[in-house]
Amino acid sequence: MDHASDETKKVGEALAWIVGILERHGVPYQVVGGLAARAHGAERPIVDVDLYVPFDQAQSALEEIRPNVVWGPQHHAGDEWDLTFLKADHGGQRVELGDSSSDPRFFDREKGSWVRQRVDYDAGVRVELLGVRAWVMPEEELVRYKRILGRPVDLDDVAQIAKRR
Repeated sequence: MDHASDETKKVGEALAWIVGILERHGVPYQVVGGLAARAHGAERPIVDVDLYVPFDQAQSALEEIRPNVVWGPQHHAGDEWDLTFLKADHGGQRVELGDSSSDPRFFDREKGSWVRQRVDYDAGVRVELLGVRAWVMPEEELVRYKRILGRPVDLDDVAQIAKRR
């Protein structure tokens, strides 16, 4: 097995693990970040599995993943993100859950202001992603926040998604 397919397998297994837990507990979620960009046509390597979850509705699921948590949940206010999240590890793959119930925000570099991250769970798109049926942030919202955030990796994702159309 080559290195790229080994990484894809690890990401898929971590995604199956977290999606399985969230769905078993009836917790709404959306895959976001690079993995959501992959679902919408981007092709860059995946670093971590990012999801939004309303922590205020996820206590039993959070209890189940607690043995895998390596950081948080904790509030983080940095240059790009202002949110509460946690980091977990599944088989050497990082999984990050952002708390959508804590009013997450990201920084608009162009305007120099903070923007509220909208997470509309009812608008999620159910897709097959690395062998897992998962709810993913809709393309329009994903592209919106990646354009505003404006990091090189986000702009690359947006360009790759646009090429697929």
